[in-house]
Amino acid sequence: MYLLLSLKRFRSELRSPACCLTLLFLTIATGLLLGGCAASQLDMSVRSVAPVPFDTDTAESPLQIVLGVDNFVDLRPQTRGSDNKKWMGFIPGILWIEISSDIPEIYTAFSPFNSRPFNFNVAQAIADTIGQSSLCRAVVFLPEDPYRHIDYRLEGVLRRSLVEETGYYYGSGIYAWVTRIFGLPYVSYNMELEVDLRLRSMTTNDVLWKGTIAGTREDKYHNVYGLAEGIDGKHIIAYNFSQIMSEQLPDILSGLRKALEKVTLNGEF
Repeated sequence: MYLLLSLKRFRSELRSPACCLTLLFLTIATGLLLGGCAASQLDMSVRSVAPVPFDTDTAESPLQIVLGVDNFVDLRPQTRGSDNKKWMGFIPGILWIEISSDIPEIYTAFSPFNSRPFNFNVAQAIADTIGQSSLCRAVVFLPEDPYRHIDYRLEGVLRRSLVEETGYYYGSGIYAWVTRIFGLPYVSYNMELEVDLRLRSMTTNDVLWKGTIAGTREDKYHNVYGLAEGIDGKHIIAYNFSQIMSEQLPDILSGLRKALEKVTLNGEF
């Protein structure tokens, strides 16, 4: 009897305008949230999404050498993300949180970046770019083909892959998710990349050239859809790091070519 009375009371409450509006609101919010989460798989590599605009000297005939690219040494600060700073905003109920991580493939707070180890990721991207540049006859990514004969080896040291995230919250519970869906500022990023490169002769073991890729980028998103969609099919962290590299790879390729031309003209190879 008690159960029947409870069901009747629940049915009568469902007919009230306030309850109907609440159910409609929750249904719409849930549908939008699930739709935002149902994104296609994003590219986690840091390869450039477009051909790098090489300098004219890299478009000359390939040097008749085989260049190997080794896996880069990982010397990043081994710090995972944490809630580094928390402040209440000027408006009651608004909170923003700053979180930083130097190993984003292990921890990011707002957009998980489940890539391969980042030193491998960057080395593979550079090998791929050099292979497309007509710099030399063949480029070998040594972690995938370690026994291939090579004439020169490009080595690298990954010193920084910092991702700083600032997330904004408005209230808690369902209210926080609704603001993420409907467009209030959600999360912003500051990213920093630093990689040292050196070219080594396999004949003499001498270092023939040194270079550095270093830069920063900023990005921001106003809802969960921007994070779920990525940019040009790439994860937003991968995209931004690839852009830092793309801007500087033409100078890197030019430096490599000049160093290789110098040693080949001097008769080392």
